[in-house]
Amino acid sequence: MTCAVAVLLLMAAPALGQESSPAPADSEIAPELPPADLPTMNEQSYTFELTSSFAGSLDGTPDEAPVFQMTVPTVDVDRARQIATQLGIEGEIAERGEGTYSAEGNGSVYFAPGLIQYVSLTAAPDGELPSDEEAVAYGKEWLRQAGLLPADLGDGVVRSRLEEPGRVVVVFKPVIPADLLSDLPSISVTMGPSGTIIDASVRWAALAEGDLYQLRPPDEAWDDVAGMRAYLQTTLPEDQFPQGSTITGTADYDRVSIAYTSSGVPGETQYLQPVFVYNGRITPQGSDASFPITAYVPALVNSQQPVG
Repeated sequence: MTCAVAVLLLMAAPALGQESSPAPADSEIAPELPPADLPTMNEQSYTFELTSSFAGSLDGTPDEAPVFQMTVPTVDVDRARQIATQLGIEGEIAERGEGTYSAEGNGSVYFAPGLIQYVSLTAAPDGELPSDEEAVAYGKEWLRQAGLLPADLGDGVVRSRLEEPGRVVVVFKPVIPADLLSDLPSISVTMGPSGTIIDASVRWAALAEGDLYQLRPPDEAWDDVAGMRAYLQTTLPEDQFPQGSTITGTADYDRVSIAYTSSGVPGETQYLQPVFVYNGRITPQGSDASFPITAYVPALVNSQQPVG
């Protein structure tokens, strides 16, 4: 299938419905969900005028998938004091109102519903940065000692490295669902040489698998990629394609899969819901090289369909 893709526009999203918990398993109708959280502009602020095609196989693409409801944890003053002590912060717990607390000492820690933010005041030593494998192990062990290691923590990955000053950022996400695009829930740990922890941000949530939702046929969802209703992610050399450029050329996709992203407003009921991910390569006009490109579109038919 081949068609022209014009300037990237805002993602068309399902209507925002009643914020409610997923229906019981024997319900015939699933509740309407908030729209999936997908960006409306790529990181380099490109717009696109592409001729796009899909030549992959749709066999094996599921026609239904579960939605997960997130419950954001809160802490009381006693739990805040316990965590601060485990972090080596002996200062008094200050109540900031609306379920938020802070403490300072040999570092600082801030608590809010769904967030624990820690910053160390200990200077990182000189030396070499840990390898990726070592950094993940250091981050997990620090979470364990701090009493912040969730039972459903997945394998960590190194998101970024900075040589000056030496820093490594490790991000952990839940075991399930796999292929989680959003940073909620996640834990980010920044460390320096010798695995010294610099700061950490814990944005976790308890996940409850809810109803199965019908998914759109992937060839129908492809129409969104071809019709200016997809978020496109690609990284191009900025010396050839400065930020904010209009990119013309071709995009050839050959794979489609399911991933998850968050949906819902903080402070209200939030979910993880499936999206379609189309992978391929883009060949910009005027370039002899091709580059990876990914298109993301919502996968749910809508929430007023029978539960699978």
